[in-house]
Amino acid sequence: MTESHPQIPPLKIAVEGCVRHSSKPQNIRSRSKTTNTYKGHGELNTIYEKLEKDCSSRGWTLSDLDFLIICGDFQAVRNPQDLNCMSIPPRYRKLEDFHTYYRGTARAPVLTLVVGGNHEAANYFSELHHGGWLAPNIYYLGAANVLRYGPYRIAGLSGIFKESDYAKPHHERLPYSASAVRSVYHVRRRDVELLLQVGTPLDVCLSHDWPRRVEWFGDHGALFAARPSFFDSAKVDNLGSPAGEQVLSLLRPRYWFAGHMHVKFSAEVRHSSDTSGDIFRRVPVSEAVRAQLPKSMFRAPFVAKGRVMALPPPEITNTVTQFLALDKPGPDREFLELLEISPAVDESGDSIAPYMQKTPESKFSLHYDEEWLSIVRAAYDKTKSKDEHLQWIKTSLTAQNLLKIPENFARHAPIYDPDDKIEWKGQPPEYPNSQTEAFRAMLQLQDGEASNDDVSVLGGDNIVFG
Repeated sequence: MTESHPQIPPLKIAVEGCVRHSSKPQNIRSRSKTTNTYKGHGELNTIYEKLEKDCSSRGWTLSDLDFLIICGDFQAVRNPQDLNCMSIPPRYRKLEDFHTYYRGTARAPVLTLVVGGNHEAANYFSELHHGGWLAPNIYYLGAANVLRYGPYRIAGLSGIFKESDYAKPHHERLPYSASAVRSVYHVRRRDVELLLQVGTPLDVCLSHDWPRRVEWFGDHGALFAARPSFFDSAKVDNLGSPAGEQVLSLLRPRYWFAGHMHVKFSAEVRHSSDTSGDIFRRVPVSEAVRAQLPKSMFRAPFVAKGRVMALPPPEITNTVTQFLALDKPGPDREFLELLEISPAVDESGDSIAPYMQKTPESKFSLHYDEEWLSIVRAAYDKTKSKDEHLQWIKTSLTAQNLLKIPENFARHAPIYDPDDKIEWKGQPPEYPNSQTEAFRAMLQLQDGEASNDDVSVLGGDNIVFG
């Protein structure tokens, strides 16, 4: 595992699983020591109140935290019309408290980073495909992204995996049909393939779905005993996301945080330098369990036609990923974790200089990542290579001090006031979002959706961990 850098203080962060009501909690101890993870499911006030109490118990204050991570099901519902864009039965739709943060009567007490899940106001997230501020101090990473917080690189992948929708474009448009309101939050291959082009180390990756097969690298016996249905899925190789598995296998971040499964679970994933053979050869799985697993799980990784199996880029040398998933809010539920993360030893010098700007509170500011911007730009302009786009980024943005993410939140959908006599019926219209327009203008992106059909070097469909 990469050594820590002695001159940069560690991050103090919180991680939450998701922001929504939950079922009976399962307590499975996590060995992670890095961040506080909370899964929101709409209960923002509950999360921030619990966060303040947990900080106090540890001898911290909220001002000591660098940021809070929420791993999906955030439910950024601005008004009652947004509720009609959520894949939730009508009887369970509830406005909750995000609308007060959007309106401005409440403010997030700590920088909050969000990825999308499968219970979201999908119309709002679709406005911010490349990421943006949902409300002051609450930042959504978009469908896929890599950001900088000082020397730290944070990647995000929103949604959950559904094979039938994976190869499709983002075709859903308002008003959503009954099927589109579900498919809109499904992960798309084009977004994953953008992430798979990242060639330099990541510190943290956030997702809603678990990466497929990560369950085998923790206390899977306790997990399956607590949730027998998980073993039913795992033994047919269908627990978690193959897309997340690819990202984990190829990019090998030092930490990975997730939600979705409504249980606390930790694992230590040890990566292999080999791309063939039995992926379980170093994982302690009993013979009784192995006998129930499909033979395909013990063979060399499947590689789709027209693709070539790839090892991580030379600059990605990390060999261990610490995985932590958390529950959703509720009494006696383990939905929030406080952690400290030290920077990697190579996070110093000129490579991090553009990202070290701090706020008046002596915290790092969120920045765009040079490499990620070059990948996005190359997806829209195939006439130049990624390296040529990277040079354009360095000249046009970095040299002009334009990498800092602007605090340009703006309200486009109507705010909700319970005293107003408004009938909120049906789904809303599409609202062009000024943050997305500013991002596209900054990169001089062409109209239309990014295309990366010519990406030919991917991680295998099956992860090669150990």
